[in-house]
Amino acid sequence: MSEPTSPNKTPPNQTGRTKTDGTFQTPPKAQKHAELPPGELEPEEVRDKRRRRLLKCLGDNIWHNYPFDKFVKSLGVKEQYRQFMKDWPDLFLDIARGSPVVRSKKVTGIAKAKGKHVDIFRNSEDVLKDLKSEALLVGYLRELIFGMKAAVGVANGRILAGRTPIPDWRLIAMDHQTDAIRGTPHKPDIAFYHKYKIQDIDAVHAILEAKIDVRPDEAPEDTRGQLADYGHLLNDKQATRTFAPVFYLHGHILTLHAYYRDKLYIVELGQLCFNTDSWAPEIADLIQECLMQFWFLLTLKSDIFGHFCDVSKKYSSFIFSQNVDDKGMGKDKGKGSSKIEVLYSVSMDDEDVMDVMDDEDVMDIMDDEGGTALFCFEKTIARYSYMIGRHVHLLSGTYKTRAAVLKLSWTPVNRLPEGAAYAILNKRSVEGIPEIFSSGLLISNLNGYRLEFVLMEYCGQPMAEYLKDKANDQKDELVPRFVEQLTLCLAQANDTGVLHRDISAGNVCVKNGKVYVIDWGCAKVIGWGTTEDVARDTGPTQPNHIDVAKQWGFNATTVGQVEVAKDPFTGTPLFMGIPMLSSSSIRGILDDLESVLYVVMDAVRPVGTKRDDVQGFKFLDSLSLAITRWGLIQEDAVLLDKFGISGITPRIKELICAMRRFLFEPENKVMNHQLWWDKKFVRQANWNTAPSFMHPKAIELLQEDIGELRRLAEDKENADSSNKRPRI
Repeated sequence: MSEPTSPNKTPPNQTGRTKTDGTFQTPPKAQKHAELPPGELEPEEVRDKRRRRLLKCLGDNIWHNYPFDKFVKSLGVKEQYRQFMKDWPDLFLDIARGSPVVRSKKVTGIAKAKGKHVDIFRNSEDVLKDLKSEALLVGYLRELIFGMKAAVGVANGRILAGRTPIPDWRLIAMDHQTDAIRGTPHKPDIAFYHKYKIQDIDAVHAILEAKIDVRPDEAPEDTRGQLADYGHLLNDKQATRTFAPVFYLHGHILTLHAYYRDKLYIVELGQLCFNTDSWAPEIADLIQECLMQFWFLLTLKSDIFGHFCDVSKKYSSFIFSQNVDDKGMGKDKGKGSSKIEVLYSVSMDDEDVMDVMDDEDVMDIMDDEGGTALFCFEKTIARYSYMIGRHVHLLSGTYKTRAAVLKLSWTPVNRLPEGAAYAILNKRSVEGIPEIFSSGLLISNLNGYRLEFVLMEYCGQPMAEYLKDKANDQKDELVPRFVEQLTLCLAQANDTGVLHRDISAGNVCVKNGKVYVIDWGCAKVIGWGTTEDVARDTGPTQPNHIDVAKQWGFNATTVGQVEVAKDPFTGTPLFMGIPMLSSSSIRGILDDLESVLYVVMDAVRPVGTKRDDVQGFKFLDSLSLAITRWGLIQEDAVLLDKFGISGITPRIKELICAMRRFLFEPENKVMNHQLWWDKKFVRQANWNTAPSFMHPKAIELLQEDIGELRRLAEDKENADSSNKRPRI
């Protein structure tokens, strides 16, 4: 459910191999990562290109000068903030009176309150005297944080009656001007870490960048790109993120940049230091208010400030609360039959959590009515995202002693949730899809995005990886069987009313000799609410597609229209069919079957060759690849040679050639240039060759197809009417 993936990368898989789907993370060409200095994992041109794209993705979705009161209200803590300000009106006032002086492009020194000595700065001049410009400002800020912590400690030690305690500081502030955050090339001025974790990117709570800008209200584009880069980093690397907080101290003004999935809220906290060498009480009051807001935000619990659950403990498990209501009554009406929310993420040695659970509960927590589901986290398999698009985190681990994968997806609310696709697939028996242990919405709508989770079985290795160590006689037996299973799965899914749209090397896996088609996150439903939709339902106990949409809380008509509009842009370019590479507006099951052909050739290609070494996978741009492949499909020998296929058995060779004829020779004549030139071209198939590679049941289902290739409800504008359309 995203824009096309990076052409030279395969989609996410469930093997522990990382996919770099977002095109922002192109590796350097000249050196391997291991050969580069720490923190320098990318050349400047790659970094700059990524930052420009991030800014372009944000576009007009930037809310400038977003009111602080409105922001804390959106977090649900406005009353808490008001009480904090009411109870501690003089907190940090002495610190404010000792703020530094900012002039033009540099910090000129520390101004002491007239007639007073500010104890917390008694050593500041010695510490800071050799620092210059922005480095001085960063050094001062660290002293400022130290002073604020000391002031809070004193205040909480003598709380007066009726006052609430001041929130504790649970963070570590570290300077990264010279040393990058561990595991990244990023060097923010300050990173705020959670104390409980190893100080790497997963422990960063917020980031602060300081610049001595002449005009702080107009940050230069490179600075804006740098801040956006930090925001994308936090959202991309941390699975529980709802938004990424990046503070920006530009001159004497402190702002918070809250990077949500498709929006940026810039919240001005106020003045943090003097912009002249004079001091006045009213200026100190403004600085004090800024310090109060700064402290308040950074001491909020993680499930309020930037995360969807509490990560105040190092997590190795996700615990979900499940409340099943088949009738959809009460407060959960219309929200789905399985209402699930994250309670917290915990470490197995977290005594506070273990106190409320028996050992048996921890080892085998049930997920039935009123129960909970426990996923024990082991490692991150992959993460891939766009600034505006779908953001996915794949985590491997165990569920009830079974190998499992937890998929957390931030998806635009006008796109199809993957869990809804599985709900429809499971209406009938569709072989070769993952078993779903649990699924649901964690957040129904946050600035236009929903957060869903799918907890599913682990489905093994990608087919190419599974076959690479197999001898030719083994491949001769395995490959035809795998292709039959693949075609049956896709045909059954199509008959149920779901089209995958992203068949690629990473999404076809093998476990225990069985093929699985995974990652249905790019799927679309065929014919919402049409007579064809009704015909797919097997009885009164089966919900129709419209009911599934209601259960998952989205508008079927809107989502259906958006998914049809995204047809030409969805998938992995290296495995997309020729019409899709040419942005065809007609998309059907034959396009997925064409992708199967490329997956099979990729899997049987000799181990010593790489995709970039063969013409059939050499990517310049989508249209160029489409035209190249059209030239390669003209003859069996040309197709095999230009996809690097050699040394295969006669049986596998005949299978690939039969697939070519099925897809591209509907009347024993190769399709003409309309295949890539005409965006409304309706392709047909050569059914005489189907028995050579396709499962018999798949042939039966596809020849009797009543949905996708007619597309009555969705593509009247793009396709012929049903009484004129030929069957495939």
